[in-house]
This record gives sequence, C-alpha cells and structure tokens, in this order.
Amino acid sequence: MGGLAERLYSAIARIRDPATGAPAAPLHYTVTIEERGDGTIIIIITPRDPYSATALTYAEAIKTIASKVEGVKQVIIECRNHIMADLINMRLNQQR
Repeated sequence: MGGLAERLYSAIARIRDPATGAPAAPLHYTVTIEERGDGTIIIIITPRDPYSATALTYAEAIKTIASKVEGVKQVIIECRNHIMADLINMRLNQQR
C-alpha cells in the first residue's frame, strides 16, 4: 500500500458515528482504496447493511474527505452490496 492510500485510510478513519462517537468504518462499512496513478483514486465502499439509510451520507463524506487529501486529483466512489448502489455511484461520480 502506497503513501497516498495510507493517508486516505487515516483521513477516512476520522469519520465517526453520530449516535455513539465510535469510528464509523468498522461499524457501518468497509473501505478498499485503489490507486490508479496520476492522482486518481477509486474507493470501494461496502456497507454492512444493504438497506442502510446512511450509505449515501457516508459515501458523500468519504468522497469529500478524500478529495481534500494532498495528492488526490480525482475520487471515484464505487458502492457495492447496497440496494441503492447504482444511484449512489451515479450521484457521486457524475461529471460536473
């Protein structure tokens, strides 16, 4: 794992569950980070609950936080194992 992925993991680990204050990653989802080179990052988010109402909120937070990490130029989110995965992926990856 490269330095950029490590920085991303540590930045994402700061996301907390609002109800308990515990780290959200091990409670609500798992994250896999793939570096494509030239600053493009693919973040695969797999919610533990395929019907989780917070999947979009966490995916948006992860994209926002990852976009601010030094060296990241583009963040592509890939949500898997969720009833709204297609919608989440389209919403977060649309070109502006």
